[in-house]
Amino acid sequence: MKTKQNRIYLFFICFYLLFFSVLVAIGSFYDPEINKAVFNPENSFAEFFEIWGEVPRFAMWAPAAAVLLLTRHSLAECFEILHRLLPFIPVLSKNALETKAYRLLNFLVNAVEIIGFFVLCVLGWDKLIRNVGKYYVELNTPIWYALSAAAAVLLIALCSGIPKRILKKLEPLTLAGILIGILYCFLPLIKGTVNRVRFREMVAFSNGIENAKDAAVTNSLLSTSDFSLFTQWYQKGNGGAILNGLKIGGESCPSGHVLSGTFSLLLPLLCSFFSRLKKFTVFACLLSFIYITVLGFTRMVRGAHFLTDISLGAILGMLFFLIALSAFKFFEKKKILPI
Repeated sequence: MKTKQNRIYLFFICFYLLFFSVLVAIGSFYDPEINKAVFNPENSFAEFFEIWGEVPRFAMWAPAAAVLLLTRHSLAECFEILHRLLPFIPVLSKNALETKAYRLLNFLVNAVEIIGFFVLCVLGWDKLIRNVGKYYVELNTPIWYALSAAAAVLLIALCSGIPKRILKKLEPLTLAGILIGILYCFLPLIKGTVNRVRFREMVAFSNGIENAKDAAVTNSLLSTSDFSLFTQWYQKGNGGAILNGLKIGGESCPSGHVLSGTFSLLLPLLCSFFSRLKKFTVFACLLSFIYITVLGFTRMVRGAHFLTDISLGAILGMLFFLIALSAFKFFEKKKILPI
């Protein structure tokens, strides 16, 4: 069964990388022409995905924090985990566990874990609720946090009803998701290095519109737009240049929305991790692939990215996933978790 699961993953990963690599090659020749053909920022479906498209990344943090809170480790278990990772670090002896110093330190570690993971759960909910909710309602920051705290308490209460053995199995998967989230933090650096100009900003600024998301930015403006600041994805972009008296940004490549969408790649991993869900692994792979592809297309429709931007975002997301998957497999092989 495990060999079958591995074959499914290998086929999916190879097909995924090949598909988006071909799109990169096509986009390298026809990026501007493709965007001009599909540009329709008024499209409600594309607008919906601009609001909701990053949910896979936003929605990962709160459940991850809840699982880590409910599977938190004692100080002795922390030393055991470190020993499995780094054998030269000794485990605590039985005598050490009976000392007052250990009990005090263990209490402090437990308190830090509870507070830390609860705060992370609140921040996770805030990231999801506020980033989506801000498009529908205006609320003060304290209200957003109050809603997030209430959602965190409810989520933790619900998760506490899950059997401990299942939570412990979810722990390494949760850490894999967090690792992808940490790798995502490098996106601004990558965008700044490529410094590529967005398609819709060239359209808007060429026509004297300061906000590229303004309702006045439509495909009817293409004939009067200046695309001279366009660069290929492998060239240094023109972000920071002046177009029609307006300073243009350089955040087009790679697509952050698509990279956020690749967090859905954790779904097939989740399915393959539990025997009752393994039969849904292929469906989960297909669902994740379709979601990422559709999301990428809507980003071109909105004029936020070129074909190469969304393809490179998808490839980068898969690379982040493979790094996390390797760490997950390492933990599994070394039997580091669960304790």
